[in-house]
Amino acid sequence: MDEGTMIIEKRLFCKRVLLLLDDVDKRIQLDALLGKRKCFGKGSKLIITTRNNDVLHEPKVDWTYELPCVDFDHSLQLFSRHAFRRDYPLEEFLPYSIKAVNISGGLPLTLEVMGSLLSGKSKAQWDITLKKLETVLH
Repeated sequence: MDEGTMIIEKRLFCKRVLLLLDDVDKRIQLDALLGKRKCFGKGSKLIITTRNNDVLHEPKVDWTYELPCVDFDHSLQLFSRHAFRRDYPLEEFLPYSIKAVNISGGLPLTLEVMGSLLSGKSKAQWDITLKKLETVLH
């Protein structure tokens, strides 16, 4: 970790950078990558995505933005576009679609992936997959 930090400092010292850290869940990750924030050049932007807000409760973070989840109607529409290639689910798949949207928690990427995963599958396959996702998906 120390070696990686030194390499980052050496290569990015005084350079204006746009740094995106995705899915940070531990403070130690930020400390390792951003320990010496002053080494980045003036005008640098650091974007951090996390599900753990505690990581960001630090004076070093200048600004936070909480991304709202998509409402139910738009979630169903987005899911349907990927599962059925249309804006609304097929009538016989409506209960399954509602269940899928509820499992996704309104997260757009999850809706797209789940819709694509279930596209063209039978009701039995939907049922099995949704039961698995219900227990596995965080």
